[in-house]
Amino acid sequence: MSKTKGTGVDPLQLTQQYGTDALRYMLASMSAPGTDIALSDDRILGARSFANKIWNAARFLFVNLEKVEASGLTLEELAAPEIRAKAPYPVKGEGALAHRWIFSRLAAVTAQVNNALENFRFHEACQTIYQFFWGDFCDWYIEWVKPQLAAADREVALAAWRNIFAALDNALRLLHPAMPFLTEELWHKLPQPAGARSIALDRFPEPLPSWGDAASDDSMARLQEIVIAARNIRAEMKLDPKRKVAAEFWTGGPMLRNLVTENMDPLLRLAALSELRISSVHLDQTGGAIRSTSAFDLRIAYGDTVDKPAEIARLKKEIERLAKDIESKQKRLADDNFTSKAPGKVVDDLRATMMERQIEHKKLRDRLEQVEAE
Repeated sequence: MSKTKGTGVDPLQLTQQYGTDALRYMLASMSAPGTDIALSDDRILGARSFANKIWNAARFLFVNLEKVEASGLTLEELAAPEIRAKAPYPVKGEGALAHRWIFSRLAAVTAQVNNALENFRFHEACQTIYQFFWGDFCDWYIEWVKPQLAAADREVALAAWRNIFAALDNALRLLHPAMPFLTEELWHKLPQPAGARSIALDRFPEPLPSWGDAASDDSMARLQEIVIAARNIRAEMKLDPKRKVAAEFWTGGPMLRNLVTENMDPLLRLAALSELRISSVHLDQTGGAIRSTSAFDLRIAYGDTVDKPAEIARLKKEIERLAKDIESKQKRLADDNFTSKAPGKVVDDLRATMMERQIEHKKLRDRLEQVEAE
């Protein structure tokens, strides 16, 4: 900004137009050391959308809480400070995985945010909590456990509500340095200790190693991959978002097969599927759209929605992308300077990733041949 050129911006005008927290978050999220901040309306609008997302997520919980209170559960019973401090609570039956996973993610995110703030990398702290709140908490966790919040089984509903309020409380405190006004307002909607005056005086979250759960992280990542694969197929087939369709699933790993079986209901809901048939044999490559990874294949029959040219173009583009990725990794592994100096785990991980890409690449080439022959 330059006063001489008349390109200055009045921050008070921006706060009135977009909100103080939105402007503050946008500036903090772009404050990478050594770089200039390219101020634009689009960037501030993105920050305002994030603020709206936070508000709407909290509003969703409190609106639905009113329905639960009719059954005898109270906010104090679900979200009192001493209740939140004892989270996470075990949830019986299907859906328990999501609760273990969200607190494992909270432990990792809290460690990352604390480290970023201690080293004055405010942009990293902002981006980390953004990805957690919008992606992990709103798009996955809330959607995954919605049925539990309204469960007829009081024990299930009680544990689910306690976990979600504890996660929200931690997320608000992580967000507070970047969005003080919004988080202050929402923090006061939760029960607080007697005499508590402000979220700014509350203890900033610290990572709890006991929350870490690598197995839950891996399992949830696989399930998310399946949901995303189904959503991508639906988008390419231009299916009505409200139309539920059947899909077929195959994997060579018994652990993944069991994981899918145990989490069938959330998979069907989040992927908008009417049925997910688990096949014991490789899926038919004809007459449907397939997503293939090194771990599984997912297929949705074309029906009347087939667009053969579009599917061929998509497959060729993906094959080309994977080929470039494989070539890049092969060059790195062939570099004696890299393999001799890099940590052994880094080299092993790179080699394992390359092998996965090669499996995916072969599956896609086989699929392309099938589609072109149909």
